[in-house]
Amino acid sequence: MSAPIELVLKRLDHVKRSGEGKYLAPCPAHEDRTPSLSIREAGDGTVLLRCWAGCETSTVLAVLGLEWRDLFPRRQRSRGHR
Repeated sequence: MSAPIELVLKRLDHVKRSGEGKYLAPCPAHEDRTPSLSIREAGDGTVLLRCWAGCETSTVLAVLGLEWRDLFPRRQRSRGHR
């Protein structure tokens, strides 16, 4: 099972690392000449996305073929617990 950050990054083009757990890429939801999509991995493994040109995160996710739940790590449940 892939980490959420790996799932997101492999669907983007021209990704550049901008720091520890931080990346920039052209936003796939609009014509982007300079990278405006900020991708960050939070301490708990959650992926945070922000298009600085103003695209809604839901639009970016749709273009990438992802859902909101794909931005969060899957928690393994032990047997017998709900």
